[in-house]
Amino acid sequence: AMNAIASDTSSSPLSESERAQCAALARWLDASTAIGALGLLAAAVVALCIAFGNVGDAPIAATPVAAALALALTLIERYYALRLRFDRGLFADLADGRLPNLVALDAALTGLGLRRAASSARPLADRIRGTLRLWRAHAVVVAAQVLLCLLAVALRL
Repeated sequence: AMNAIASDTSSSPLSESERAQCAALARWLDASTAIGALGLLAAAVVALCIAFGNVGDAPIAATPVAAALALALTLIERYYALRLRFDRGLFADLADGRLPNLVALDAALTGLGLRRAASSARPLADRIRGTLRLWRAHAVVVAAQVLLCLLAVALRL
């Protein structure tokens, strides 16, 4: 699907196929906000364990370490969630035509200081792959948070 984009269409309006890819990715990222919610839930459980469960007094030394790691991962998880939310909006704007092409997107990002000026626009397929890579990294961090949360809780029981 992404390989179907062979030509550089960065300065021309997106094709129907490209807009469909952007719309589908935006919807996927929108649906995936549940992953971030799961990460926040894991962080909240760990925070409650620390606040009310005397995690620091646990007989097993791994409990406070697991709790601390789970909370530390929350910072990384929130960064990924922020980036994915931003990307979701950009892909939705590309799909809806509010951003007419990749050159306009890059100019806006450069103007805001969110991207370095580049001699050429990055192809849409590369942007989609990069966002999906970011989504996978987010999912891995949340999975680690949940596992550490479960470990911290299990060691307290």
